[in-house]
Amino acid sequence: MEISTRSDKSTPISLLQTIIKPFRPHLIKPKKELPAGSPYLDVHKTAKKRCNVTERQIEGIWLYDMKPKILSSTKEGSGMKRRNIIYFAGGGWQMPPSPEHWKLCAELCYRVPNTVVTIVSYPLAPNSPAKDSMVMLERLYPYLLPVTEAEKEMSETIFAGDSAGGNVALGLIVKVLSSTPSAPVPQKLVLISPAVDLRKQPVPSSPFEKQLVAADKKDPLLGIDFTNGTAENWSRGADPETSWISPVLADVNVFRERGVAIYGITAGADVLAPPARHLAELCKEQGVVGRWLHWEGLMHCFVLAWTYGIKEGKEGLEWLVKVMEE
Repeated sequence: MEISTRSDKSTPISLLQTIIKPFRPHLIKPKKELPAGSPYLDVHKTAKKRCNVTERQIEGIWLYDMKPKILSSTKEGSGMKRRNIIYFAGGGWQMPPSPEHWKLCAELCYRVPNTVVTIVSYPLAPNSPAKDSMVMLERLYPYLLPVTEAEKEMSETIFAGDSAGGNVALGLIVKVLSSTPSAPVPQKLVLISPAVDLRKQPVPSSPFEKQLVAADKKDPLLGIDFTNGTAENWSRGADPETSWISPVLADVNVFRERGVAIYGITAGADVLAPPARHLAELCKEQGVVGRWLHWEGLMHCFVLAWTYGIKEGKEGLEWLVKVMEE
């Protein structure tokens, strides 16, 4: 794995982070508690305008398949592999996809050739914590990957997610392979500011304890107390040291052995970044294929800020598109 670091920072994002920090974490608190099970989603108007969106329900979980309405003849071709991006949106394991998530997925439909993006409406805490939600996702898992040899030959599957959704995407693969080592796997896993350690933070004597405490002082959006609370809601009734709940504790050799490439983006002013960077280092040590970009000084999930014209968000999006096209 190739790990690179950037430290440049524009004035607009500096101002944005300064303005929102006094309100952390109120800007991202869930507005209501959702019932158990997979929530039915209202497709955002941007997604409807730009994409043909088809909804379906499999094993009790709602899926939303997005295809671009206008295809680019220079990028699309019948002989090209079809890409299936399976997207798990963040939201503290308690909120459905935001408008920014829908816009990101619609953009990926257009930017990444021959692509269908599927948003997974996974069951949410507190009424569907990980011990219940992940069981449903395990039943769904086989339907998210190609079945026949012809389909496998002509398609590529990418699991992607941000924040809590990155945790779900990564944890699901860890859980499936721990029970069924021969199960099919996606070719790529793309993570944006993923939550990889759901133990109560800071964990004493962990390899990233000091970095996490330092990040908390700069974090304008989350903070340790908030992330501990959301993590507790998701891991309720299960051991947070279980590898599929805290993937930083997983044996990453399985990704190398099964040929799963891992790509990730983290930001320096984000309490989720230190354990995620540690995971990237473990992957590098074990020879896992992929790339990781760490951007000092930026906030959690800064990529989603591309919708507001923020320079770093647009460059983060370009990075995502590039690794998905590789």
